[in-house]
Amino acid sequence: MHRLLLFSLLLGTFATGCSESGPPTAPVDGVILFKSKPVQYAKLTFFPQNLPDAPTGVAQTDADGKFSKVVSAGTINGAAVGTHFVTVTEGWPPGEKIPVDDMGQEKTPPRGPWAQKYRDSTSPFLKAEVAASKTNHFEFDLSK
Repeated sequence: MHRLLLFSLLLGTFATGCSESGPPTAPVDGVILFKSKPVQYAKLTFFPQNLPDAPTGVAQTDADGKFSKVVSAGTINGAAVGTHFVTVTEGWPPGEKIPVDDMGQEKTPPRGPWAQKYRDSTSPFLKAEVAASKTNHFEFDLSK
């Protein structure tokens, strides 16, 4: 009888933990420019600030420097509502075979012309305030 009660309590606790959806998210899109030209195939990372349970969001720009799908916690659901530091790093075009070195390790994409400060996740050079009830469109200019 005690085992059945304990099992029921554990099952209830587990089910309750799994039903939580986490912090709210909102769709995010935008464009990345450097000297008025699109930054192609760059990787953006949205680092939530003061949101302890919020996952990091990741997106990639297309050939026009635009991004529209932010992946957080394995799903395309946007970024967590709140303040984020955003980094921009180099990426490979989608579908392109990523080159490997002599050791079989993936090579790093060619370095973009923008300043290192935009690659630093601890610096607030790029910030995004994601809101639940508005269109979250961001234009980041890496020329500054």
